[in-house]
Amino acid sequence: MDQVTSAPGTGDFAQAELTVPADVRYLVIIRRFIHEAAQVLGAATKSIDDLVQAADELATNAILHGYRGQLGWIEVAVRPAGGDLLVILRDQAPPFDPRLVPEPDLSLPLERRPVGGLGVYLSRILTDEIRYHALPAGGNEVILVKRGVRAAK
Repeated sequence: MDQVTSAPGTGDFAQAELTVPADVRYLVIIRRFIHEAAQVLGAATKSIDDLVQAADELATNAILHGYRGQLGWIEVAVRPAGGDLLVILRDQAPPFDPRLVPEPDLSLPLERRPVGGLGVYLSRILTDEIRYHALPAGGNEVILVKRGVRAAK
């Protein structure tokens, strides 16, 4: 379900929301949704691309490692905050704080590095901040912040 709420008197929407099944086949919809919402808000293309990639990595983790093939939902919201842009991801998977994942050792030769494990790292370097909240009823909320990407209204 898509939903857009407007911010009175600003000419902006307050938040655009999307809910999709926790299935990798829906990642393309998540990516398109974030791209289009950020574009409407006037974000720069590079910032949009960074947020889309970061959100894709974390949504993929929630689907593959959180839900582990079980039925579930991924909620996505795009929200302006002054000149910043927020992408909020919510799920009902077991608690997982991406901020606690250790940095990968990029000095190791490729053949000695574990396969995978770079999604959280990529999300960190593509955004200015990652916030995490365990939801009271269970699940996770991750907020990706990109600063100064749009003209403040």
